Amino acid sequence: MGELRAARICEVLREKIFEIFTRYLRDEMGFTTITGINLTPDMRYATVFYSVLGTEEEKKKTAIVLKDARAFINGQIGRTLHIKFPPVVRFEYDDTPVRATRVLELLNQIEEEKFENTPKLQKESRRNKKRSKRSKK
Repeated sequence: MGELRAARICEVLREKIFEIFTRYLRDEMGFTTITGINLTPDMRYATVFYSVLGTEEEKKKTAIVLKDARAFINGQIGRTLHIKFPPVVRFEYDDTPVRATRVLELLNQIEEEKFENTPKLQKESRRNKKRSKRSKK
């Protein structure tokens, strides 16, 4: 029962925060995505993880806007979420998408290097086979 309730509260929080972002904060923030929500076991506090698509300046501006609007967002959630103790929300930047992109770039780079080095390796292995045949004779 508790896990199901927490999942529902997280989903409602995501919807409400997205609505607040689009209705009230859209012009002040960069392109912001909610990447996840962690709710404490007592459901009194929620950490909202977000990412920003844009420059470092836009990321910093978004962090400032969210910090300044935190009380407003908590007030809006308290009015619309009909539970006895609505969770107090705090925002934390999530750099997982940036790190995932970097990992993909590294994997692509390794794949390209592997592809470039493949013919050389094949030639070397052929030479080694010929040498080993000659030495056996």
